[in-house]
Amino acid sequence: MHHDVVDTVGMEILMHRDVHFGGSFDVMLEYYEQEGVGVMPDFEVEEIKHLSQMEKEHQNNLSDVYLPEAAKEEVEAAKKLYQKLREVYEGEGDTFLSDLILSEEEYPEKEINALVSRGKESVPALIHLITSSTFYDPLYPGYGRSPIFAAQCLGKIQDERAIPPLFEALGQDNFFTDEAIIQALASFGEISKSFLLKRLRQEPLSKDNEYAAIALTGFTEDDEIARASLDVLERDETLQSPLFASYLVFACSDITNHSLQTRFIALSKKEGLHKSLLEEMMVVVKNWKKTT
Repeated sequence: MHHDVVDTVGMEILMHRDVHFGGSFDVMLEYYEQEGVGVMPDFEVEEIKHLSQMEKEHQNNLSDVYLPEAAKEEVEAAKKLYQKLREVYEGEGDTFLSDLILSEEEYPEKEINALVSRGKESVPALIHLITSSTFYDPLYPGYGRSPIFAAQCLGKIQDERAIPPLFEALGQDNFFTDEAIIQALASFGEISKSFLLKRLRQEPLSKDNEYAAIALTGFTEDDEIARASLDVLERDETLQSPLFASYLVFACSDITNHSLQTRFIALSKKEGLHKSLLEEMMVVVKNWKKTT
């Protein structure tokens, strides 16, 4: 990094410092050296030290100098949210959700149990948490981890109102969140399965079909899912969408019925299949041959 230039990562460090660490490099450094739960993997301690040194030399706040207006507005919004979450401790209302979001535990078991023990009463607040894009962003309170814990709570409470919002929350570009959401959806069993199968089959194709296929990976070796996946895979429209088709091929590997396997093999001989898709299909067929 050039001595007097703040690059994109540098700007992000400044934003995180201002939001999570009260604008203090010293507090931030201590947190990063102790590896708190909110550390960002791409922020190097050396980099934070470098910026801190640079600020001392400049003798004025680097954020004032280097952060564009939009970044400053985002910092303000995140700080306001912190304030709002902390204000509940001064009022009469319950603090369960704030406790979960503001927890510095690797796994906030106590906070999760408290929400779960309130059952249905917790559900609207938890749904709000997984449907609000804010909490997926590590700049905001909770460091982007809260939706994972909210999904786990919803899986434990088992209130069916949670199924559609859990499904909507898939695909926030965060592997860990998606994994927690898929597990939560699978925990609802048959009700969730029929909801997802409906989404899997719906026409015309949209991102929803793909997310349904992803969510259905949470159910193991299921004939009904395998059969539905084959039905949808046989549509021409599906074959034009290699990623979606590839999820379906994966689900078809659970097919045990001979006539369905025959249909799948016939499909693999279709003209003009994407090369990668054909390879995946051949792997499935080969595995069937091993097991019969």
